[in-house]
Amino acid sequence: MHRKYLLLIVVLLISLQLVIFSAGEGSVSRFFGNFRNIAVPFSRGWTVVREGISGWREYFFLNKETAVTNRELLKEVGRLENENALLYEKVRELTMKVEASLIEERIPFEVVPANVIGRDPYDWLGKLVIDQGSREGIQTGLTVVTYEGMVGRVEEVYENYSEVRLILSSELATGAIIQSTRDIGVVVGKGEGLCSLQYIYRDSNVEIGDLVVTSGLGISTPRGIVIGNVVEVRELEGSLFKDVMVEPACDFSTLEQTFIIRSVQ
Repeated sequence: MHRKYLLLIVVLLISLQLVIFSAGEGSVSRFFGNFRNIAVPFSRGWTVVREGISGWREYFFLNKETAVTNRELLKEVGRLENENALLYEKVRELTMKVEASLIEERIPFEVVPANVIGRDPYDWLGKLVIDQGSREGIQTGLTVVTYEGMVGRVEEVYENYSEVRLILSSELATGAIIQSTRDIGVVVGKGEGLCSLQYIYRDSNVEIGDLVVTSGLGISTPRGIVIGNVVEVRELEGSLFKDVMVEPACDFSTLEQTFIIRSVQ
């Protein structure tokens, strides 16, 4: 069977060769010319496909190398950001120590710097948590301040942290004095970002803008710590006292670091 096919192929080849030679030179040229006209488009198409495949292959490998490089760069950026964050916190810690010494120069009390590390989600305007506790000698009742003014008072103390009751809380009362009129009263938080200055008599000359400071009532709160400014004064019908509202000097929305007044020097 295979011999028949082989014999048939040989006969076809010999017949093709005879036809070509018998046709003459011009016919041969036309034959190969026609063959070339048919073959050239296929050849050009294959060249385009081959170049396209080569281009896509180079593009793929180039993108793959770029992706690997980008991943490495992102890892390096992440590492540097973490290092910068750690360095920033170290700088903040040193800055707080310097600021603590400056506060000690202004008031005759020893202060301990403390970072705000949390807020009570159920009492956001009433309580916060600081990173100093009994290990640093912190006790309940100590006054907490910033450069701006009074923050509150230490309410609960644990080994490594403490909870501070803010002056915004209705559960904290602080003895206060209006610096210009010398009227003495008590500041109590309203729970809405403001405080009420109570027990200011009707005949007081208190005005909007007057500065309110601590009166020194209590052994842990020194006299003269800024509480805030008067923002509203109203006469209460049938009352001996005026309704005086005070806006705290401390910005509790951005509060990050505090100072605890620990003891008299």
